[in-house]
Amino acid sequence: MKDFFHSTGFKVLLGVIFILFGVLLYTASAGGSIFSDALGFITTPMQKVSTVITNNAAVTANNVLQTKEELEAENAALKKEIEELNTKLIDYYQVKLENEQFRSVLELKEENKDFQFVSAAVIGRDPNDMFYSFYIEKGESSGISLNDPVITNSGVVGWISSVNASFSKVTTILSADTSIAAVDKVNRESGVLSSDIKYADQGLIKLGYLTVDTKIKPGDIIVTSGLGGIYPKDLPVGEVQEVMPEAYDVSYCATVKPFVDVKTVRDVFVITDFQGQGQVLEDLTGAPQSTTEGE
Repeated sequence: MKDFFHSTGFKVLLGVIFILFGVLLYTASAGGSIFSDALGFITTPMQKVSTVITNNAAVTANNVLQTKEELEAENAALKKEIEELNTKLIDYYQVKLENEQFRSVLELKEENKDFQFVSAAVIGRDPNDMFYSFYIEKGESSGISLNDPVITNSGVVGWISSVNASFSKVTTILSADTSIAAVDKVNRESGVLSSDIKYADQGLIKLGYLTVDTKIKPGDIIVTSGLGGIYPKDLPVGEVQEVMPEAYDVSYCATVKPFVDVKTVRDVFVITDFQGQGQVLEDLTGAPQSTTEGE
C-alpha cells in the first residue's frame, strides 16, 4: 500500500485531480463560461451530425413514399399495357386463323372452281355422342343446308345432319349413320365407307364391298367417288391400314384411318354448292343411292 502512494501512477492521479480542481475554481469565478464553451465545443459537432442524419432520414422517408406511389402508378400502367397487348394478341391469332382459312379456301377453290364454301368454327360437342358429332356457328342464314358436306383442307369430316338459322349439327364420318361412296386413288377400286361403334372407338372407318381379288393395300389413299350427290368426287378421306375378309360375308373390307381427327377438329368448311350436288346416280345394281343420310 505504501508503494502505491509512492508510485508514478498515484502522482499522476493527484496531478489530474489538482488540475480539475483548479479548472472548477476558475470556472466558478468566471461564471462558468469557459466550461460551457468547452462543452459546446465538444457537443456542437455532434449536434450538427445529428441534424444532418435527421434531415437525411426525413428526405429518405419522403423518397420512399414517392417511390412507392410511383411504383404503384407504374404497376397500374404495366397492367393496362399487358391487357392491351393480350387484346392485340387475341386479335392477331384471330386474323391469323382467318388468313389460314382463306388460304385453304383459295387452295381448294383453285382445284375445284365449282365449289362454294362457308367457313365455320366448332362451338360445341355432345359428350354422350359415341360418334363425336359437333355443332358449328353457321346455319341457314349463311347458306348452309341439310346434307351439305363438311371438310377441312386435309379431308372429309362429315355432313350437315340438322340445320338452324344460326347453327348446324355435323355428323362425322365415324358415325354409323354416315355412308360414303369412295374409291382407291391408286387403282380406282370402289367401295362404301361406313363405321360402327367398334371402329369409331378406334378412330377408324371401314371401306366395304371389296372383291376377293382386291388390289387395295395398306398405304393406299381413299377419296370420294362423287356418286350419290352428297360429296364431290376426289375429296381425300383417309389412308388404308389393313385389308381383310368380312366377318360375316364373302367380300373383303379395308380399315381406313381418316386424315382429319374429328374428335379434335376446331374449324371446318361447309361446301354449300358444287357441280353435280343433289344428283342421284344409280349404283351397279340399278338401285338409286339415298341422299338423306350421307352419301
